[in-house]
Amino acid sequence: MPRKPDPPPAVAHLRARVDRVNARLVATLQARARLVATVARAKARAGLPAADPSRERAMLRAALAGAPAGFPRRELAALLRAVFAASRRLARRAHAASRRGR
Repeated sequence: MPRKPDPPPAVAHLRARVDRVNARLVATLQARARLVATVARAKARAGLPAADPSRERAMLRAALAGAPAGFPRRELAALLRAVFAASRRLARRAHAASRRGR
């Protein structure tokens, strides 16, 4: 199978920038996950429920209101909702584990 030609330098440079943004995105998402788990354990100790739908709605509104240009608003909202849903699942697990004494 023939080798694909190397992309032009400008494309290679832009791809490297995308790769660096991807690495920061992963690091930020993982930091968010750790924070969500910490909040969930604190909420369990305080006797509060793991999820707070009104807080999620407020976070979504605030994030969208301050979002710079890039993704269309609808797509950005879908991405954030996916992050919030994954965070909610993580929070429920951390909350339940904390209540069981783990």
